[in-house]
Amino acid sequence: MAGIVTRKLPRITLAIVALLIAISTYPGADLVSLATRLAPALSPSPAAAAGFLPWLHVEHPTGGTPYIADELGRMVLLHGVTPASLIDYWSSSDPSNTHPSPFYPIDPAAYDGRCPSNYGLIAVPPLCKEDITQMASLGFNLIRLPLSWSLLEPQRGQASQMYLNRVAQVVEWAGAAGIYVILDMHQDAYSRFVGSSNPAPLPKGEPAQLAYYDGAPAWATITDGLPSEAYFNRRELNPAVLEADSNFWYNRSGLQDEYIATIAFLTRRFKNDSSVIGYSIFNEPWPGWNLPPGFEDLLLFPFYRRVIDALTGIHDGLPCLTGVWMPAVCGYADLGVHDLHHLFFLEPGLLREVIDLPTHLGLPISSYPNLVLSIHAYTHVYTIDALLHMSPTAYPWGGYDQSYATAGREARAMEAALFVSEFGNPPEQDPTLLVNQLLEQETHLVGSAFWDWKENCGGWGMYAGDPCTTGDTSPRRSSGCLRASREQLVVRVYPRASSDPSLTYHYDPDTGAFRLEARGSKGDAPTEVYIPREVTGAVEAAGGAIGPMVDPNPDGSRLVSVLPTGGAFSIAVAAAPLSLTPCL
Repeated sequence: MAGIVTRKLPRITLAIVALLIAISTYPGADLVSLATRLAPALSPSPAAAAGFLPWLHVEHPTGGTPYIADELGRMVLLHGVTPASLIDYWSSSDPSNTHPSPFYPIDPAAYDGRCPSNYGLIAVPPLCKEDITQMASLGFNLIRLPLSWSLLEPQRGQASQMYLNRVAQVVEWAGAAGIYVILDMHQDAYSRFVGSSNPAPLPKGEPAQLAYYDGAPAWATITDGLPSEAYFNRRELNPAVLEADSNFWYNRSGLQDEYIATIAFLTRRFKNDSSVIGYSIFNEPWPGWNLPPGFEDLLLFPFYRRVIDALTGIHDGLPCLTGVWMPAVCGYADLGVHDLHHLFFLEPGLLREVIDLPTHLGLPISSYPNLVLSIHAYTHVYTIDALLHMSPTAYPWGGYDQSYATAGREARAMEAALFVSEFGNPPEQDPTLLVNQLLEQETHLVGSAFWDWKENCGGWGMYAGDPCTTGDTSPRRSSGCLRASREQLVVRVYPRASSDPSLTYHYDPDTGAFRLEARGSKGDAPTEVYIPREVTGAVEAAGGAIGPMVDPNPDGSRLVSVLPTGGAFSIAVAAAPLSLTPCL
């Protein structure tokens, strides 16, 4: 396979250490202090960067909560969005769902100075350079970029250099615009190649059966002939999906080995690229026929450790045979990538999204320090109350805070930072669901990536996609109008970096007022606050700080810096009328 190297056994000394750990406790449970000791040694150097942006890492303060930080040690808050256009979605132009090629071109040349035509035949518009410009103008400093295994390795053993070049094109656009990128190995319902008895055409009222199935290539989708039927209209209750997932988790036919090798192909390209913040290993893991917590503790998190072993060379697990099922104690051989710069985003099992509670033991899994627990926060969207059509007050018990508070404890137990890699809701529910999610992110000082950027035929995007008409195959606009509620709520004032990881802040989307309170010492790096064009209020700082220093940007936004001199200080933006974008 292009980009895949021969696997080697780890050094015997590390194997002995791993064996002792495995015998004494759950794999990785005693690695907390080791992760802390390794952190300074693994901190990336600016000289290694091929990208446009400073390197980020996970800071491990003594006795404190890990957080994502820059090279000055400042906590960094990531304010992101997810464009789904590089996912290998099914389209109604392929009703049999057998064609392996993507709907939009993956040749970067098709996007040089132009944008391919958009069609309502598929869920999302193409992702073009003007999208990155729009994201930057709305204050996003992160893109969570979902990728499909089916496009990275369309045939077994044959990795796609063209798709990798397309990914690199988007990363370059983003870095030049000051936006970090998470490369997300995405899947929904395992694969669009699980089969279908009768896929409905797009445009659609309800999603077509396979419209939002994606992930594994056809050759890696082993359903053993089980029917592909979404019982109770839930794709996760499709027997073909459950069987395909189970076959992956038990490494049938070496599927995990191929997957790990494909991620290695991806990481080799971006190993020295600082615009890439890191890699999300597996989106919304579904257990197949397994049950939690056994799924997470015996299959999912050991799989994550194997990926980290393979790409970093850390060697936390035992050496085991590949190509067969690997027990929880197994690590993975060093694939020669030695990526010690990037963050790994680890998603718990999908059931967590339904109950807003932990579904695993929450123990450290690796001595590699740059780990992030990556949750999806969909309270009252996909939680039990919504799935059972109950009153939103019936569950969860702790309201919106339940998901965040329990995730914070999970992350600390795992010696990982916390990040919300997905949250979103139908646009009509913005005044309740979106408002409360953003309040929780403020309270818990957690970064996030909004789902999603743009969709066709309505959808959840920042922009209102034009309505679709059945049978219409003509090109259409990619953007539509920027939704006013999304602009008012998501486009917001927020701290981008601060030396105080315990600061507090609040933004009022009704008035544009903002206030941050923090503490600092003389010699600390500046605290930086981003103010979008939409917010017009005056800025002032008070207390032990020099500033504010206001740097206006060409798009009308402002970046405010305050230099601590000792003690408490504050940054405030006065209430003033918002300047929202008119819908033309």
